[in-house]
Amino acid sequence: MKKLLTTSLLIVFLIPLSFGSGYQVLLQGNRTIGMGNLGVMMHADASSLFFNPGAMGFMDHNSVMIGFNPIFAGNTYWDSQTENSHYEANTDNPTGTPFYAYGVWGLKESNFKFGIGVVTPFGSGVNWGNSWAGRDLLSELTLRVIQIQPTVAYKINDKLSVGGGVNVSLGSVKLIRTILLEQRNEGSNYSESSVTLDGNATSSFGYNIGLLYAPCQKIDIGISYRSKVDMKIENGSTEFDVPSSLAPFFPEGNTFDASLPLPSVFSTGLNYHFNDQLDVGVQFDWVGWSAYKSLDFDFRENTPRLEDTSSPRNYEDSWVLHFGGEYKLESNIQLRAGIYFDTTPVQDGYMTAETPDNNRIGMTTGIGYSPNDHLQIDVSFLYIKAAKREQTIAQTIAAGTYNPDPKDGSRDVLPGSYKLNAFIPGFSVAYKF
Repeated sequence: MKKLLTTSLLIVFLIPLSFGSGYQVLLQGNRTIGMGNLGVMMHADASSLFFNPGAMGFMDHNSVMIGFNPIFAGNTYWDSQTENSHYEANTDNPTGTPFYAYGVWGLKESNFKFGIGVVTPFGSGVNWGNSWAGRDLLSELTLRVIQIQPTVAYKINDKLSVGGGVNVSLGSVKLIRTILLEQRNEGSNYSESSVTLDGNATSSFGYNIGLLYAPCQKIDIGISYRSKVDMKIENGSTEFDVPSSLAPFFPEGNTFDASLPLPSVFSTGLNYHFNDQLDVGVQFDWVGWSAYKSLDFDFRENTPRLEDTSSPRNYEDSWVLHFGGEYKLESNIQLRAGIYFDTTPVQDGYMTAETPDNNRIGMTTGIGYSPNDHLQIDVSFLYIKAAKREQTIAQTIAAGTYNPDPKDGSRDVLPGSYKLNAFIPGFSVAYKF
């Protein structure tokens, strides 16, 4: 039972990995998505506020923008560790609806630009159901995270602009899962009970800085850094549906505290203007996942069945490589395409049903349309394919995450093979003034 909340809080923060390795989600601008998620060296719209605040200084207009990206994703599990097994389970996930909104403005004669953004960089839902083989790890989850970022940029000269912002993160989670409990006062009988965890993450702060350098008319170079943020849940509520004989071990009204780092991200990229119609770029991201060493949590009230725990995760730093471009078909129509390769930070033996992570490829395309000088409409399409990954029993034993007798919630992983596919369209509209 002591591993119950470890697994549960892991789900709280890690389930968004379905759309980026680890639990990083990049759906903050449909123009950038269409070009393989190139963002750090681009300075054409208000989404620069998120990707590289320094690029805002090169904007020659003010702008407001809103957009969203419905997520259609599914996970599959195969029991590849049991000889002659044909067991398979699939998720029935609800459609995710992440969104973003930006506003950037400044006086025409000023080198300063000011902005504020609201994004949902983490948030989704997953539903494995209450009858699959890993129901003691997860049945159903709903997660929401909102990040608010006030930002300022200053254009030093015609070649260089710098900027920075403060990130304020808020979140909430609701989790349902099965727990297997031994009724020790009634022989060796086991019961399947359930737990619902519900909590809000308190305001957590970080920062975002960047610069854009244009050494000549053909080249733009961008650099940005998003700091690590420690998300914290305080006084999260617990609700246990257990046999009456075990109720004293799960106090009514008990609460928990926990924290988890959202990793730092360093990005750099180069955009090349071939001519007035064609731009092509490359971007490299380094994600500081090694900050995530373990997941610790603390119950307000402990019992012999409900103890504080520390669970090792030992994530590794990872990287993402992006390629993409934009072609102006007409003065008011832009065609886009791109691809990126995203490496996983999850080591062998630590992959769970909530984090069935593997190296993945994102393939993107998009189109932009400007009906007049003030309005910009962007549509994007992103398809994510993660390679099928098998986690063996030997790997989980070596990592110390496997228990062949998962009674009392004493396991973190379910050995087997996992696969993910996701299709994410997107739409945004911007008004320039």
